[in-house]
Amino acid sequence: MELETVLRAMTPGAGWLDFAVLLAVVIAAIVAILLGTGLFFEVMNARHPERKVQKNRVNRRKWRELAYAPGSIFTLSLCFAAGLFAQWQGWALTPLPLSWWSGPLMLLISVLLYDTWFYWVHRLLHLRPMMRFHALHHTSVSPTCWTNHHETIVEALLNQLFYFVIVFVLPIPWPMLVAQKIYDQISGMLGHAGYEHFASPLARAPWPLASTVFHDQHHGHFRYNFAHTFSVWDRMMGTLYPGYDATVEAFERGAPPAEAPAVRSGRDTSPRRAADSVPK
Repeated sequence: MELETVLRAMTPGAGWLDFAVLLAVVIAAIVAILLGTGLFFEVMNARHPERKVQKNRVNRRKWRELAYAPGSIFTLSLCFAAGLFAQWQGWALTPLPLSWWSGPLMLLISVLLYDTWFYWVHRLLHLRPMMRFHALHHTSVSPTCWTNHHETIVEALLNQLFYFVIVFVLPIPWPMLVAQKIYDQISGMLGHAGYEHFASPLARAPWPLASTVFHDQHHGHFRYNFAHTFSVWDRMMGTLYPGYDATVEAFERGAPPAEAPAVRSGRDTSPRRAADSVPK
C-alpha cells in the first residue's frame, strides 16, 4: 500500500475508497500494538510471577477471549478512522495549528475528557438494562492483557465513539489524537495485564493516576474503580475500592499482599449481580 494512497484520505474531497484505505491502516496499527504489547506483558509476567495481583485466581480462558478481538478492533478502528476523516474533510472543528503548547494542551484536555467519558459510560454499562452488553467482559474475573478486547460490539462502540465525537467539540490536532489512541491501546492492555509491574506513588493518594491494580480490582470486585487513566472520578463518587491505595503501596515496597484486602459487604459481587450492586 503506497504512502500516497494512505495520505489521500487527508485531502479535502477524498472519497469512501480513501476512507476504506484509512480504516485498513488503522486496523493494521491496532493489531500491531496488540501483538507487540501482548508479547511484552507475556514476557514480563513470566519473569515476575510475584507481581500478580490476584494470586488466588488464574484465567485459563485467555486465548479463547481473543475470539472477540476482531469485532472489538474493527469497531474501535471505525470510530477512530471516522474521527480523523471527519476532521480532514473539514466536517469537524478546525484543529489548532500544532505547536509546542497547543499539542500537549489539547492532548491533556482530550485525555481528561476521555476519562470522564469512560467513567460514566462504564457506570451506565453496570446498570441492569445495559449489563447484558458488559457482562461478557466481566467473565474475565482475573484479567490478562488479552482481556482488553474481550467485549461486545455495543460496549466497544459506546467506549470508542469518543474518538469520533471529540473532533466536533475540541480543536485537537490529529497527531495528538493519534498519540492518545496509541496510549489508550497500550494503557488498556496494561490495566488488564493482571500483574503490577509499575507501582508508583503517582498511582495512589494524593496523586490522581490509576494503575494495573486499579482496574484489576474492578474485575475482581465489580462495584469499584470505573475510570481509565485517573482515579479522580472514583474518589469523588465514592466508587474507589477501599483497599486500593494500600495495595499499590504494598507493590511499591516489593511486598505485594497475598490477597487484596477484602470488602466485607456481604453482597454477591458476581457479574450477574454487578448491575444491582453499583453505588447509586
